[in-house]
Amino acid sequence: MAEYKTTVALEIGAQSVTMAVFTPSGKGFVLSRYGRKDIVLDPVEEGMRIDYVNHAVGELVKELKVRGRDVRDVVSGQKVFMRFIKLPALDTVDNMAEQVGYEVQQHIPFPLEDITYDYQPLGNAESGEQEILLVAIKKDELDALNGQVEANTLRTRSVDCSITSLYNAYRAVYPEGEETVMLLDIGAKTTDILFIERGRFFTRSVTAAGSFITNSIARELNLSFREAEQLKIEQGIVSLGNGHTDTMPEDQANLASVIRNAMSRLSSEVQRTINHYRAQYNGSPPTKVCICGGSARLACTVEFLQSALDLPVEIFDPLQSMRVGAKVDSDMLQMDALCLGPVVGAAITGAQAGVFQIDLVPTSVGKERAEKKLIPKVMIAGAVALAGAAFCAWAVNMKANRAEQQLAHALVPIGQVDSLHSVMERNFAKYERGLKAIKQYASLFAARDAYPDLLIQLAQRTSSPTFWITDLDPLVAYDAVDTTLNVGPEGTDRHVLLDTRETRSDTMVRTFEMTESNKEPQVTALLVGGYFYKKSKDDQGTQLRRLNELVTSKFAEKSEDSLFQFDSKSVQANGGHYFVVQTAEKSMTRNIIPDYADKFFMVMPLKKPLPLPGAELLNK
Repeated sequence: MAEYKTTVALEIGAQSVTMAVFTPSGKGFVLSRYGRKDIVLDPVEEGMRIDYVNHAVGELVKELKVRGRDVRDVVSGQKVFMRFIKLPALDTVDNMAEQVGYEVQQHIPFPLEDITYDYQPLGNAESGEQEILLVAIKKDELDALNGQVEANTLRTRSVDCSITSLYNAYRAVYPEGEETVMLLDIGAKTTDILFIERGRFFTRSVTAAGSFITNSIARELNLSFREAEQLKIEQGIVSLGNGHTDTMPEDQANLASVIRNAMSRLSSEVQRTINHYRAQYNGSPPTKVCICGGSARLACTVEFLQSALDLPVEIFDPLQSMRVGAKVDSDMLQMDALCLGPVVGAAITGAQAGVFQIDLVPTSVGKERAEKKLIPKVMIAGAVALAGAAFCAWAVNMKANRAEQQLAHALVPIGQVDSLHSVMERNFAKYERGLKAIKQYASLFAARDAYPDLLIQLAQRTSSPTFWITDLDPLVAYDAVDTTLNVGPEGTDRHVLLDTRETRSDTMVRTFEMTESNKEPQVTALLVGGYFYKKSKDDQGTQLRRLNELVTSKFAEKSEDSLFQFDSKSVQANGGHYFVVQTAEKSMTRNIIPDYADKFFMVMPLKKPLPLPGAELLNK
């Protein structure tokens, strides 16, 4: 049954990043807000894609105000392997899962441990076999996508494929359509061709798409990829032939002719796919063509394809199935609507209202789901233990009450009373131990994300090509106001590492000694070490000022989302309590400090102290 909830959907495409927020409205959604960022990269710049994508996702998170939200991701069709397989008629779902696992190894050209896959039955073929749609993706590709999502404070809820997601969006607009329709999603690097026919589904991807057109323009007009892309966006039009470009300026007419030649490649691939679908899958010829995708915005695309394919062609608007919020810019939406199919489909998939329910699970998300499945079992076990202890306690109390009643009427041997008392004490001791263990598990579970969150924020806010971190040590009971930071082969025992038992060679930190006053030690700060790239004019004072400026600008305690606590006045007045800079000339460990850098250490006080698991072992 469909369940409509507020949904954030994200598609990371080849040349754009799209994010949209959908809110429930009756038995459907409202597009309340959306954003789209273009990422135009020359093929030689592909190595910079992650940085561009991270920046684009970060901007959309801020613009749409979705920080910390769950998100339904859509992965580009060019990154997945889609296969149509047939299985013998199977009796159970378990048999199907086992058989699909075997077929994956036959159809996907990578080891099973290197891929993530999902599948969905399509129904029975005329031969009685079960038809299956298989969708697979390499784990490193999927985990990289998930990393870009999590790096911007989002949490992956599910990962769909753009092709199946687009199909769900189409079926939301045309739920009862029985005619055979060909849907073309003309993207940047691929054009996804979908055949939508009652009782069957087929898809194929071809490389004749936006980048192919841009490369053709760059080659024919001797332009760079970026210049060609800009020219295509601003002046691009598909020549229709028969004197269509006679009234145009010469340079625009040449551009239109180049685009027409490139689009002719697309029309040929589409016609070849139609023939393949009819011959190999016994499919019906399409009665019309719907187009969408960023490259479908080229002027005269509809008219060109209509002439080339000899079929009616129309624009597919995925937003026909929902309302649009008042805050959405209608002018921008008119340009972007045909690009929103995958994110619309992701929302529909998340509401369990789509035909396809594909979910490709990243490694970290899979581990988190497995942990959540274990929580109820742990809670049940704890509840059973508590109930057992409570029952024992109740039983002991009942025995004690009966004993007291008997004592009022008769003399009871003293030994029998002592025995009952011992049983009661033992059972209460078991109850208290069980309760303490459950509290410890709950505390560990609640704090499991603390250190990853600290590392993520530290990495995000200190990222710089002239500054890098090499050391990170938790400090126990460190007080920056009372303790001057000294780093060297000898020093004070006020700086306390989490696990160290012997004095380190490069930090003045010793083991923590338990006393009556610190039965529950806590981590109050991080000792961060690293290097500064050194310019010829830099001295220790310059580097200290750079450290001071870094922490007061990036980690000031007034920043609500900062996990660290820096009072700028305290840092200014007690710089030596927070920072130490060593040069190769003055350091006793100069053999580990290169000439082009200065070594630094700085203490990062935490806003909220963290518990110290296993602290009781430090006295052993």
